[in-house]
Amino acid sequence: MKQRFLKGITFFFISSAIFVSCDNSKSDLDLDLEESKDTTVITTDDTPQISYAVPTPNELFEIVKLLGGELNIELVNSLDNKNKYVDLKSKALNFGVYSADIGYMSCFENGIAFLKYTKVLENLGNELGISDVFDKTLMDRIESNEENFDSLFHISNETYYDSYLYLEENKKGQELSLIIIGGYVESVFIISNLVEEYSNTNPIIEKIGDQHLVLDNIIDFCSQYADESAVAEALSDIMKLQSIFEDNMDFVESNPEGENGPEIDGVATFASKGSFTMNENTFNLVKEEVINLRNKITQK
Repeated sequence: MKQRFLKGITFFFISSAIFVSCDNSKSDLDLDLEESKDTTVITTDDTPQISYAVPTPNELFEIVKLLGGELNIELVNSLDNKNKYVDLKSKALNFGVYSADIGYMSCFENGIAFLKYTKVLENLGNELGISDVFDKTLMDRIESNEENFDSLFHISNETYYDSYLYLEENKKGQELSLIIIGGYVESVFIISNLVEEYSNTNPIIEKIGDQHLVLDNIIDFCSQYADESAVAEALSDIMKLQSIFEDNMDFVESNPEGENGPEIDGVATFASKGSFTMNENTFNLVKEEVINLRNKITQK
């Protein structure tokens, strides 16, 4: 399982390696982040493949929470929109959107709508061929933990990860690609709209800048399925955001010699040569484009 997980595109759904719970202390979280930050793992099997250890949407929201982010329930996609999603593309994209919304609400301890949103995910999942993920056991767990926000956070993370594995195992790359894109757009939409004005000392803005590398990985993965028109269209949309990141962010060099990083479970890693930082222009452009992307996905 571990080899398959690394061999797959773990940049978005990795949960077992650096899983973070909403009741963890800040010091524990910082330690986990330091161990996984800017790490490229090279896996070797028949074909070498690269995996990037970065947070899931749930983990991203937890980081943002510790950095001072707050719950704004108006940012999640309304359930009133659910009947708009009738084709595969809109169903898969908004499966990703609603999944990210559930992670956000559970992390910020709003369990009121959790069950309603999960049932919408169940319906979309059934229509996308992920019915095995949403069995009676899962729904019973949610109902019995309705007031236990930490458990809901765990459940939402597990459901996201289980959906990924199911789609991967059943060779549903088109659906998986669209779900990844939808979840990514919703996550960046939420965190960017938690910031009203740019400040170069705001740590949440730094986390928004980190999503540049996540987006690169998503595009690399989804490009495998670009022969599907729905994926090609979604890729074209998010590549506009990629261009904004690439053309406007400031690069700060930190490892000019390109020294190797530490081994992880006997696998070679490569230390980052630097990082991209957000400036005010980039932040405003990213925020504007993510709002446009999100509206296009959810307001179909």
